[in-house]
Amino acid sequence: ARPVARSVRPITEWIDRPPAEPLSAIDRGKPVDLSLKTLDPDDAARLAAYTEDLLHTRTH
Repeated sequence: ARPVARSVRPITEWIDRPPAEPLSAIDRGKPVDLSLKTLDPDDAARLAAYTEDLLHTRTH
């Protein structure tokens, strides 16, 4: 595991200097190809809907 300060540094750099692209993915300082199946927008939408439903049923 990396120290907290080292792990947080990229986040604070993004806040101070956000990327120009509307959507970007970075893994340990290197750009990630947005066409990877693991970054599929439809899968992300399904996961978001599932998570919202799960949270709703647990809080009501």
